[in-house]
Amino acid sequence: MNVIRRPVVVGIDGSPAAFGAVRWAADEALRHGQPLRIVHALEVPVVQEEEAFPDEQRLVLDAAAEARNWQPGLDVTTATSHGSPGSMLVEQSRHASLVVVGSRGRGGFRALLLGSVSLQVAAHAHCPVLVVHHAERWAGPEAQLPRHQPIVVGADGSAGGEAALELAFTEAASRGVGLTATRAWLEPAHRWGRRTDTDRLAETARRELAADLEPWLAKFPAVEVRQRVMRGGTVPLLLDEAREALMVVVGARGHGGFDGLNLGSVPLQVLEHADAPVLIAHRS
Repeated sequence: MNVIRRPVVVGIDGSPAAFGAVRWAADEALRHGQPLRIVHALEVPVVQEEEAFPDEQRLVLDAAAEARNWQPGLDVTTATSHGSPGSMLVEQSRHASLVVVGSRGRGGFRALLLGSVSLQVAAHAHCPVLVVHHAERWAGPEAQLPRHQPIVVGADGSAGGEAALELAFTEAASRGVGLTATRAWLEPAHRWGRRTDTDRLAETARRELAADLEPWLAKFPAVEVRQRVMRGGTVPLLLDEAREALMVVVGARGHGGFDGLNLGSVPLQVLEHADAPVLIAHRS
């Protein structure tokens, strides 16, 4: 039986953050038995492309050599083309198992944690996207990628939350780490003269989270799962757990929001504020 191998795609621009993203991508590719594809977009006028191409081609070849040094035996390919980096990565995502990007590369405002390319890819990719914040921390081979922290997942009962659970359990199992599954609940708007039974709401949220986890616990019995249910907003809960997390996994869209939007408010806010890498689960 032929096994379809979809590459882990990583975009580079020559920045230290891009090399850190390559290290994460190489690690993901090796653990999941997939090839690695390193891509770079030439953002130069067509008339200058012939002059710029050798240096740009050397950039991806150097990155590929580094990836093979980090992960000997890894199948690595490269691609360089003319156009927008975000559009190129979105197109590459059609045939990828995962796209990895640094949250910010060259250019942009330093005060912004999330750059335009990473936002475009996170919103429009056709496969899961891993956005590595402060990826320059792992640009050098002496920097150890995180290994032992838990993975945090937002499980809100939506289709996006289900996709996030599948991805989170797969990541946790491949890494041999624990998983923290979160569910936030909100008190409904008060009606005059009526009292809200908050204990009942909290217990309902706990039961619903446990039910959502049940099939994944059966499929991944070795993954140790901690459940956290909290009154309040989903974003504060995820950001709180993210402080000690290896990564945070969220669905591209959960409950609420507007139809037609590719990225909901929760993943967008987590992407903008979490220090840990954020894995966005897009449903195929």
